[in-house]
Amino acid sequence: MISRVNSPSQGNQTGIVAVRPVSRVPMLNVGDAIAVRVAKHLTDNVMRLVGGGAGGGGFQLDVEGQEMLPLGSRATLSVERGPDGPRYQVSAAPQNAAQTPGQGAPASALGETAALARIASLATSLAARQDGLSPLYAGLAATLAAAPAGVPGGLLPPAVTSALAGLLGFRLDPTAGRDGRLDGPALKAALEGLTGRGATGGTGTSLDDALSELLSVLKGAAGGREAPARQATPPPLPGISRHPRGEKPARASSELVSALLARDGEEAAAILAAKTDAALARLRLASLASRGLLADGEGAGDAALFDRTIDLPLVVGGQTSVISLQIGRDDTPGHEGEGAHPAWRLRFALDTEATGAVEALVGLDGPRLFASLWAVRPDIAADLRERLPRLAATLAEQGLEVVDLKVTGGLPDDPPTPSGQFVDVVS
Repeated sequence: MISRVNSPSQGNQTGIVAVRPVSRVPMLNVGDAIAVRVAKHLTDNVMRLVGGGAGGGGFQLDVEGQEMLPLGSRATLSVERGPDGPRYQVSAAPQNAAQTPGQGAPASALGETAALARIASLATSLAARQDGLSPLYAGLAATLAAAPAGVPGGLLPPAVTSALAGLLGFRLDPTAGRDGRLDGPALKAALEGLTGRGATGGTGTSLDDALSELLSVLKGAAGGREAPARQATPPPLPGISRHPRGEKPARASSELVSALLARDGEEAAAILAAKTDAALARLRLASLASRGLLADGEGAGDAALFDRTIDLPLVVGGQTSVISLQIGRDDTPGHEGEGAHPAWRLRFALDTEATGAVEALVGLDGPRLFASLWAVRPDIAADLRERLPRLAATLAEQGLEVVDLKVTGGLPDDPPTPSGQFVDVVS
């Protein structure tokens, strides 16, 4: 989501604005300098900077400071070593800085090129390894059934079964809400759990942390064994412009089932380690996409972009499917009669045996709500249409003005894949 960056008071000093890193900023090292451009004045003292170029997967950040650089002007984002870690600065670029890298390019252009090259290399590696959460959770369920956590002398070390069981807590269970239904607090708690934010806003264990810990103990239990090559096709890469696609509950792989039946703990650990590494790779690709660094937003138009993509594991009939969510915030002026205010949009997809593929797009502009639903199966689309009046009444009871609410058969098309987009391969 769009992040404000507050700078310390600088009196009458101009030219340099101290900032801290925010979402959609590439991973940088001390000494890097990246060329940016002033794309928009959001308020009298907040400006939006963009960089990365169309081919490299752009990024953006919003900064607040004493000096507002002119629209379209060039600036430099540089990284220096500070007393508490990296220190980020934005300064007006020299007028003669527009040289090409091959003709005595400035340090800012060279730093930008190096940073983008590192990101591209990382993303290519992650794309080749990534897989969804469903295969991991299917393997987790099969393993815990064969080797329950807390049972001494089991197939796998206690540290492994404990870490496996810990992943169950990251799932959204619709039956755990009030009256056995999914509600807002349960969804909020699940999303906070994925990012390591507790109910009080504190920092806890995120899904990334839990997967990293699990991978470490699994590698130790595998005894150096390597898992068989992956055969299944992984899900599409996470993104902020392509339509999300939910993951159906998976089944444990035949290789893992065979290892469990043979009581071969090392082989089972090696297979689970590969699934964990693939899930971690996807999680980190989603982080890059959320920072605008995967080029999948290229050509989609600024209004079509979302700011964050998240995969949320969901309990369905005792199994685990995955909801793919995209969340965005829009700071454009409100509708007639209102001033500027944030509007939110949410897009998500679900795919289960009971529903088939379903997608929803929800926009919230103050109290005004817009929602579109898509369903591949005609019977599900018809059922959703029948429920619309009841849904509209429920939303109105919550104080929302339902402006548009509709159901369409099929799924919406994706924008064209941009040049340079990473492509999944089956290893």
